[in-house]
Formats: sequence, C-alpha cells, structure tokens
Amino acid sequence: MAFDLPKPIAAFLKAAKDHDAAAVRATFADEALLTDLSRTYEGREIETWIDRRFLSAPIHVHPINVARRRDWIILTVMFQREHPALGIAGPLQLDWHFTLSGDRIATFVMIREPLPELPALVAAYVEATNRFDLDALLATFAEDALVNDQFRDYWGIAAIKQWAERDIIGDRVTMYVIKVIEHHGNVIVVANVDGDYDKRGLPEPLVLSFYFSSSMNKIVQLIILRNMSEP
Repeated sequence: MAFDLPKPIAAFLKAAKDHDAAAVRATFADEALLTDLSRTYEGREIETWIDRRFLSAPIHVHPINVARRRDWIILTVMFQREHPALGIAGPLQLDWHFTLSGDRIATFVMIREPLPELPALVAAYVEATNRFDLDALLATFAEDALVNDQFRDYWGIAAIKQWAERDIIGDRVTMYVIKVIEHHGNVIVVANVDGDYDKRGLPEPLVLSFYFSSSMNKIVQLIILRNMSEP
C-alpha cells in the first residue's frame, strides 16, 4: 500500500508483517504508552503485549486509510485473520492512533470505531475488497451482472472476474467507507480508495462513489465513478 507514513509507523507495520517482536519494540520510545482497546501498557509491559500479540497469535493486518488530526496520525487497519487473543473471529477494522517523539512512537491507541452501517451484501463486497479475496468478491455478483468502472463496461461474471483480478485484487485496492446513502432500494457508498495503481494526476485521498443495485441478494449492477462532488 502506498500511504505516505512517517518512518516509525512504516517500520512498525513492516515489523508487524514480519512478526518480528524485537523490531516492533524498537519502534517505541522508552517512555511510550500503548492502549489496546481498554488497557494501557508502558515500559516493559509493552514487551509483554508484543509477545502476546505478535508471537503467541500473529496478527495479519494491512492499512486501508490514513488521516492526520493535529498531533495524531490515525491509521485504519484491516485484520485479515482470526485472532483468538482478541476474542474476535473473522476480519476486524480498527483505528490505530499514533503520536511520535523523534523517530519513535510515543503513543499508540487502538480504538474500535463504529463503522457506517452497510447492507449485508454491500458490506460483503467491501470486506472482500479489503481482504484481497477474489472468490469472496465474485460471490457477491449475479452471473449476468454489469460493472461499469470509470465508463468502461464489464458484462457477466467472466468479464467481472478479469476486471477484479486486474484492477481490484491485482492493484490491491482498499476502500475506507465515509458515507452511505440508500436511495429507492439502491445503495451509494462513498469511499476513500487506495492501492498500488498509477496515482499520477489523482487527488489524495482519491474519493470514489460506488452505486450498487441488487436483486435476489446478489449485485446486479455496480457503477464506480469519480464525481466532481460527493452525492
């Protein structure tokens, strides 16, 4: 993912991906504070947290959004696998709030923010996209569905599979939902989008609107547009 992150946070993500507890610890300042949902750790307690989170039950995460608010850097991440230590099965989205001290992490707060409420079918599409799960993504579509992505049509599941393999899974696209509108049975999702696609000439963040139409619990039409303004 091509987020512009400060070096300490980028190093933390790499160490987390590698399940390297020592490298994770090295990203924290000596007097750092870490809050994991409801409990705060400091000093050597952070090492205990790292051992439990990264050694006893490795976490697999990837970022889907980054925002900055005053001194805080807020990184939204998607957990890709079950993590028994958290008591949560399946994918989980969390906001990681960071402050920095020099080249180290000074504060790290994990918060589970409420997400915009999505219809189950649309939520399944967003979740499959953010997990890079091609089979789960295709399972949300009807066999004769239409996808129109930036004025280009893809008719039927075979064409949609080629599109998804190349432009969604291949480019490791993620969606961070910022608005949901239900309109006469259709659903419009506005999302910050990121990925490994060519970003030349595109705004940061890239905001796209996804227009979903469904029938018999399957997506029958999806139109993806970059609007001049949000709907």
